[in-house]
Amino acid sequence: MTARRGGIWLGPAGPVQGQLRGGWVAGPVLAVAVAALAAAHFATGRPVAEGWLAIAPLAGSLVLGPLRTGLLAGWTALVGLGLALDGPGSVGPVASRLAVLVLLCGFAVANSALRRAAQRRLSQARAVARVAQSALLREVPRSVAAARLASRYLSASAEAQVGGDVIEVIAEGARPRWMIGDTRGKGLPAVRLAAVAATSFRDACARPGLPLAEVARAVDLSVTRAAGEEDFVTAVFAELDPAGWIQLVNCGHPPPLRLAADGQLQPLTPAAFAAPLGLNPDLHPTTFTVHNGDRLLFYTDGLLEARDRAGRFFRLDQQTAALRQPDLQTAADDLLSRLRTHTRHLDDDIAILLAELTLTSPAPRPGPPRPAAREIMAQTGLTQVRSLLEARLGWSGHELNAG
Repeated sequence: MTARRGGIWLGPAGPVQGQLRGGWVAGPVLAVAVAALAAAHFATGRPVAEGWLAIAPLAGSLVLGPLRTGLLAGWTALVGLGLALDGPGSVGPVASRLAVLVLLCGFAVANSALRRAAQRRLSQARAVARVAQSALLREVPRSVAAARLASRYLSASAEAQVGGDVIEVIAEGARPRWMIGDTRGKGLPAVRLAAVAATSFRDACARPGLPLAEVARAVDLSVTRAAGEEDFVTAVFAELDPAGWIQLVNCGHPPPLRLAADGQLQPLTPAAFAAPLGLNPDLHPTTFTVHNGDRLLFYTDGLLEARDRAGRFFRLDQQTAALRQPDLQTAADDLLSRLRTHTRHLDDDIAILLAELTLTSPAPRPGPPRPAAREIMAQTGLTQVRSLLEARLGWSGHELNAG
């Protein structure tokens, strides 16, 4: 089962229970098998134990609904009655054998009804999970300012489509921001903590003028309040400047990878890693230069920890061919396809965000504001100001007069 909502792809990694294809032919095939067994009895004259006939409705109860299982069970009981009356023996043993057959047929019908009820409850649980999913994993846009995005989410649980990983993108404004995080643990507590982190990130980004490090600090405060004694969230926060810069705040999370246009793959490792959210991190932003056409891969550690049967880890440094696919969405799909080929079972959720940069003309990063000319004149005098501005700041006399 796979669900797609807007720009984010979600799908469970394990086998998902559901109706089997071709189940509608199982009833007629099993009914013919019962008739063939009875025909063999009459043709050869060899007695057939009636209890063996119950195999047909018992097998059918695994794929058929209660009504069809009941029809198959009735047909089986009727054939068993014919075989019992045709064979030798007293009334007592015949009635005993028929009672066993009828009991097994009734068990088959009950098993089918219980299986159908369990599937109905599972469907309802999945419907609730989809509602929780829509609240936790909001739609990730296909494009933001200066970048195209592709996001994917794989849950390690066969019955769930969302877990403790989180992707959140804020596309408003000229400098888009996003967060990708991974909560410690699994199950509902991890989902709850991931929801707290995502909601806090949205609220902090909505506050105008708040630097990225302060956004991370606000998320850390919310996670600290909601987390248990041993709970935490690893996360990396990013802010993209269309002029050719990306600022990262890394809180104990695997560093993102940059695939340059020339094919070189390198991690964007911060100068110093901070502790995960909820563990009092010392937050320091790190700025990296990026170029038009670069691709940035943000991911959770489930991608690094996936192993094959021999225990070998999934090597991201060997996936450049997938990441360089011309279409960004195809590149994300190809990466996950290679992951599934490498491992048949996931022990942890996986979230990835692949960004392809479409930058404007790079401009020098703005430095600290220049001092006002009039303030300098008041302190040092006109002659010294002219000398200072011309020698050190490169201002012309015309610019000085204008100031």
